[in-house]
Amino acid sequence: MQLEVNNEKYKANIRKSYIFNLILGIHTVRGIYIPYMTDWGQLTFFEIMLLQSYFTFVIFLLEIPSGAIADFIGRKPALSLSALSIAFAAILYSIIPNFLLFIFAETFWGLGLALMSGTEEAFLYNTLKKLGKEDKLPKILARNRTMNLIALTLSAPIGSIIAVFISLQFAMTCLAFVYMGAFIASLTFKEPIYKEEYKSERYLNIIKDGFKELKKNKILRILCFDRLLINVLIFLLFWTYQPYLQEINVHILFFGIISSMMNIVNVIFINLLPKFGKWFKSKIRLLILFNLITGFSYIFLGLTTNVLLGIVIILIIVAFGYPRYLLYVNGINSQVESENRATILSTVNMFGSLIQAIIYPFIGIIVMWNIYAFFIIIGISIIILTIFTRVKNDYL
Repeated sequence: MQLEVNNEKYKANIRKSYIFNLILGIHTVRGIYIPYMTDWGQLTFFEIMLLQSYFTFVIFLLEIPSGAIADFIGRKPALSLSALSIAFAAILYSIIPNFLLFIFAETFWGLGLALMSGTEEAFLYNTLKKLGKEDKLPKILARNRTMNLIALTLSAPIGSIIAVFISLQFAMTCLAFVYMGAFIASLTFKEPIYKEEYKSERYLNIIKDGFKELKKNKILRILCFDRLLINVLIFLLFWTYQPYLQEINVHILFFGIISSMMNIVNVIFINLLPKFGKWFKSKIRLLILFNLITGFSYIFLGLTTNVLLGIVIILIIVAFGYPRYLLYVNGINSQVESENRATILSTVNMFGSLIQAIIYPFIGIIVMWNIYAFFIIIGISIIILTIFTRVKNDYL
């Protein structure tokens, strides 16, 4: 009887994780982040990129100690501390506009994300281990991601409405309440203890093992870094589409709607990609097509001030640029053992994080100089990297 009661509590962890991820996806500032930082925070775009560079380094540096914390205190307390840390960061962000205070806030925000990195997956794995259903982990993680995307899509317009009819400051304050809600939700989890069965990979081991794999496998290196370099350029849209909307005089009320449209288009084209693969016998041709569409779209974005055309081009970049990483999955899987794949991708992601942290300040300078020129430079860079790609069809 006691075993059945415990199993029900562990099963409840799964349902609660859906709620936890739904709450985490309620992001009232995501769609208006740049107006918040520039109008209320009184920062230049260069200063915003400096903050993001610092934030990226914080996550990178705190990954190891945060992993040790999660292993020591348990996954449930680590998730609770993560939500609490981000809630505190949002509170700091909404007190007064001050760059040094924002740096302090980004430290807690980075700590929160570092604590959550890998912890929730380990928590769910241990829960499923108790239930004898470890094979269900990918399905549950996918559902969690879906819940998160649904909340992001629905909450972005709400953030714009709050900003327009109440204040930008209150939109950030609302985010603090949201993460407090996530903190309360995390307290209802039941901690499954299986530390010896599952150890989350941390940076030191990942770097060591990942370097070994990349060093000995030329095809793997080509696939991973071709994916990485162009993806870094494509995803700069996340930071620059809002300054562009400001530049072409789009009202902030529509920022959240456009952010939601980007999420919807992303989900649609991720699901359409397998059909594109059936239409194209050559995967490399499909990859090149996606790259070229994205590259030329960036160039066209740098050449237009028309609101409707600009929004359409942004959605095209999301549609063809964001899902392109999926074209590499089979190729990478064929080059490494399944248990090593996460290690390889984590290593490459670290390189991506470092590249982003280094280039963000320079991106800030270029965008402040001329955002249209920035888009043209990014578009040309994507096209050049595509022309000189070393990826072959057999690799994919």
